[in-house]
Amino acid sequence: MSRRIRSLANPYGELFRSRPFARFWTGFTISALGDAMTRVALVWFVYQATKSPEAVGILLLCYTGPVLVGGLLAGYLLDRFDRERVMLVDNLIRGLAVGLIPLLYALGALALWQLYVVAGLYGFLYMITLAGTPSLIPSLARDEQLSAANALETLSYTVTGVLGPPIAGLLIAWVGAPGVLLLDAASYAIFVVALAGMPRLAPQSTAANYGALDGPVRAYRLRDAVRLMLSNRVLLSTTVMFILFNVGFGFLAVWLPVFADSLSGDGATLYGVLLGALALGEMVGATLAGSSTGSRGLGILICLAQLLSGLSLTLLLMGQAIGWPLAGALAGLTLLGIFSAPLTIWAQTLRMQIIPEPLRGRTFALLRTLMQGAGPLASALAGFALPLIGATSLLGAAAALIGVPGLAGTQVRELRVASSASKAAAIVIE
Repeated sequence: MSRRIRSLANPYGELFRSRPFARFWTGFTISALGDAMTRVALVWFVYQATKSPEAVGILLLCYTGPVLVGGLLAGYLLDRFDRERVMLVDNLIRGLAVGLIPLLYALGALALWQLYVVAGLYGFLYMITLAGTPSLIPSLARDEQLSAANALETLSYTVTGVLGPPIAGLLIAWVGAPGVLLLDAASYAIFVVALAGMPRLAPQSTAANYGALDGPVRAYRLRDAVRLMLSNRVLLSTTVMFILFNVGFGFLAVWLPVFADSLSGDGATLYGVLLGALALGEMVGATLAGSSTGSRGLGILICLAQLLSGLSLTLLLMGQAIGWPLAGALAGLTLLGIFSAPLTIWAQTLRMQIIPEPLRGRTFALLRTLMQGAGPLASALAGFALPLIGATSLLGAAAALIGVPGLAGTQVRELRVASSASKAAAIVIE
């Protein structure tokens, strides 16, 4: 009993006392930091070498385009083979590919197409770790620790996303872009070592407790993941809600630099400050969401948090209306981060209760591929729409796309009553 009380009081400390989880999270976070640095280094390297925005655009397309195809393969591999080994091979291949760039550069044999190939390979394999992490977490943490474990995953992406670009900028000036890529290759090696020597807890299939795996384990296919998503109203509603959230956020991503440039002579600095406010809010929100061990009412909390995320953006509109645009933007973006960060944490905790263990790879790959693809497409659309409808209308559309689905979600009974301790979210796969 005393151990359980300590766990409830300090879920993060309890998780890090687990050697398998601590080993995995450390390697994962170091690798994520290397990824954030490499993206900056590659973009800068290509632009510095070519002075061509078109070349940078092709590079970014190579980064993001293959994710849609690779996500389908990732799900199959994660469910067909041992997930730790699949992630190990993924990180080994990507680490070798990234490490090849500084080697070719030192030999004077580096060509632009080789950078595109590495970026494409990265994008193709990216979903393996992105979907593999939530697929693996339930075997590394107990049920009551899932929210804290999911919060730590979110914090890893948030913190490394904030720290990676400025660190990369400093290192590029010091050791050059190829040197930064060499460091990223080393970060992949650290994650490979962590995965290779990581002892695991026995697999926990909470979904089995809800009757999702009655009888012998069967061989699942992608269509089973699609059918599960479409037939389970918790999975379907949260996926649609988050896709619309990402569309709205894609609009906001286009609006922000335009706003910063219009408000300040040093628009780049202000843009960085605004992104910093958003990231600070995300860190606070993720920490609070993960430290709360309450298991009831996660579904309604998701709805309310998304609604409040949309309402946060109205502060940006109000700030412009009353003549305090910067104060409104800083307050609104900070609140947006606080309210939006728990969304993935709480939804992922529910999903881990719903998805059968043998189907987690395919289902998480499917869900994350759908949601990840929405933002970039929306940003491309927003780039064309902004001159036609204006910045204020674009921001209003972003607020509506983010917030209104949260309100609509409260009308989905299964989501409204869903919690990580109830059977309301589960279905039987026959």
